[in-house]
Amino acid sequence: MTEDELKAELRATYQRYYVEGFKRNDVSLIDRMVRYPIASINGGTVVMMDRYPVDPAALKAERGWDHSIDWSFEIPAITEHHAHAITSATRCRADGTVIERVHAFYAFTRIDGEWKMYAIGDLTY
Repeated sequence: MTEDELKAELRATYQRYYVEGFKRNDVSLIDRMVRYPIASINGGTVVMMDRYPVDPAALKAERGWDHSIDWSFEIPAITEHHAHAITSATRCRADGTVIERVHAFYAFTRIDGEWKMYAIGDLTY
């Protein structure tokens, strides 16, 4: 596969499982693209987790998060078997007011033709 084809494949996987999982508050969708244990990198620590470290429904309820704007998903490095991705977005309430901005990075591996996330780190500000 070419680099562009690999990026398109990873982007489609991310949209299908990760973005839709957040939209639907369905961690089981997110789980379909995660290789456990996943490394959660935050606050200067790394914790290996056997379940996804974010519950979309709880996060939305806690922050009053309704939707995101200014969303981007970039893949600065990719090979047939590994990829690094960066995403950013602005989280908003239903009335459009800004709650916070989020920036995250992910590490992926490609196993049997399927992209699996094995590390995540994020920063909200």
